[in-house]
Amino acid sequence: MRLNVQKELAKLKKENEVLQNLLAQVEGEKTALYEQVLQTRAEWEAAFNAITDRVFVEDANYSVLRANTAVLRDYGLTPGELFGNKCHQVFRGQGDPCPGCPVTQTLETGKPAFGEMENPRLQGSYHVRTYPIFDRQGRILEVVVEDVTETKKLEEELRKSEGRFRRIVEQANDGILAIGEDDHIELANKSAVEITGYPIELLMGLNFNALFDEKNRAYIKALFERRDPNVDLRVCSELEILNAAGEPKETEICITTVKDRQGAMKTYAYLRDVSVTKRIENELRKANDFLRNLIENSVDGIIAADMKGKIIIFNKSAERLLGYRSEETIARVHITQLYPSGVAKEIMRRLRSPEYGGAGRLETSRFTLMSKTAEEIPINISAAVIYEDGREIASFGIFTDLREKIKMERELQETQLQLLQSEKMASLGKLAAGVAHEINNPLGGILIFSKMLLEDLPSHDPRVEDLERICEEATRCKEIVKGLLEFARQTSYKMEPTDLNRALVQGISLLENQALFHNIRIVKDLDPNLPPILANTGQLNQVFMNIILNAAEAMEGQGTLTVRTQLGPEKNTVIVEFIDTGCGIKEEHLTRIFDPFFTTKEVGKGTGLGLSMSYGIVEKHRGRIWVKSREGAGTTFAIELPVRAETEDIPA
Repeated sequence: MRLNVQKELAKLKKENEVLQNLLAQVEGEKTALYEQVLQTRAEWEAAFNAITDRVFVEDANYSVLRANTAVLRDYGLTPGELFGNKCHQVFRGQGDPCPGCPVTQTLETGKPAFGEMENPRLQGSYHVRTYPIFDRQGRILEVVVEDVTETKKLEEELRKSEGRFRRIVEQANDGILAIGEDDHIELANKSAVEITGYPIELLMGLNFNALFDEKNRAYIKALFERRDPNVDLRVCSELEILNAAGEPKETEICITTVKDRQGAMKTYAYLRDVSVTKRIENELRKANDFLRNLIENSVDGIIAADMKGKIIIFNKSAERLLGYRSEETIARVHITQLYPSGVAKEIMRRLRSPEYGGAGRLETSRFTLMSKTAEEIPINISAAVIYEDGREIASFGIFTDLREKIKMERELQETQLQLLQSEKMASLGKLAAGVAHEINNPLGGILIFSKMLLEDLPSHDPRVEDLERICEEATRCKEIVKGLLEFARQTSYKMEPTDLNRALVQGISLLENQALFHNIRIVKDLDPNLPPILANTGQLNQVFMNIILNAAEAMEGQGTLTVRTQLGPEKNTVIVEFIDTGCGIKEEHLTRIFDPFFTTKEVGKGTGLGLSMSYGIVEKHRGRIWVKSREGAGTTFAIELPVRAETEDIPA
């Protein structure tokens, strides 16, 4: 029995130990829970005091239970003055709750309330929002009072800002669209309505992509697909939109994306109708292109320069006129380089003077330009000054090249002189024909009576020799007269088969007995086998006589003149050369020897037309003429004429 008691005692001790351990564990958990509650309370108190708005808690009897630091600070109260006291006593100094108090409304309705209250401590009104706190039975245990004056001010400012924003948006000249993440339009202003043609009720909620055709819709889609999601999109393009009538309209569109505070992406589109601007730009571009083409394709040179002399316009005709390229002059040529020294200043002086067409204008005037190769070019210039706000900013000139005109005037003058010379030669021909006829009659009488005397005299009579000499000389005179008649009679340009050697001999015979040739030896080296040529004998004689007379004058009546004929190298031409031993021709004169009116003779001793006319006659005969000479070593004139083909017809 004793043994059983001991066992029971041991069991009780063990159970006691277990209970003590359990109690110790419960005490530890209780202590930890209490500390956790204290920590949570401290954290709650810290968070409560960190609220910037004024917040306090009242019970159902209007007594203030708790308040954050902002209340104590802004109202100038201590915890003792506030906690446990009724709010209307502390803030208003009155025994009853304030009329219209939101706390009263919350206690009566069990719902949040809002009101504007007067607070002498704040020297003004403040806005209060209240919230109920219920116990487990659904009764109002406490009321949270929040001073939302600052929030109310912010809301009011936000409302005003939104109003300003809406007025700005509505009055903007550009269309403005706000687009949600589903691509539907959430906001649109009046300008957007006008540009798109959609009424506001249809535009709001319209899918943004419906404003574009397939091509531009793909372009917009690609913009969003390629964009960096972490970077806001900013892009502007000129695109056609489709208005409500389905018609395309030229529009400049700027698209931008931003994220709101909740992270949702907002897209804004700014539309500007540029159809009128584009039309004006196109018309302006066409006008500019027309003016540019007008300037570039002008037959006259057009040059413009600023007032510092920098060239700004240099058209194609100016390039041809002066030899510069446009980009070359614009880059590095000063306007004064295009004129001889002092001419540019003189033009500007005249432009500013009222005497030459009015201030700022220069009527057509004769000046000289200087080409890139330093050639002086005669031109007519019409110029003007360009003004901006009464200030000189540039000048331009229109330049007409006078070289061709001067050349034509000179050629016309030469032609007139040639006509006069031809008339003179025709008159001389008629005179020579008349004189020849008058001489021919007495010559015939001399020959007849001389021969009759010869027939009457015996052969041994010493007078026979004298009479024979008279007959020979008279016969020679008759041949000379015959040649003059033939020369004077050639007034047509009829071409016929001609013996070149015979034509040469005939021409030489008219000249060799003149006084100028008394001391000149004429050597005839004529090829007897020359084929005939198709020519006008009278015109060829004129050429030969011109060259022979020039040779005699170059030799000053003393020397040797060799006349040579031969076949050309190809046997299809004949060549005649006139080789003199005269003074020769200067090298600088050789290139001008066949120019009309060019002569090295003294004034009054030559017209300068002989060789020019000879050149023209040879060309008409399908031949060519050239000269070889060296000063002091004589001169050789050569003429090459085509041989007449057997089947060649003779022109009428």
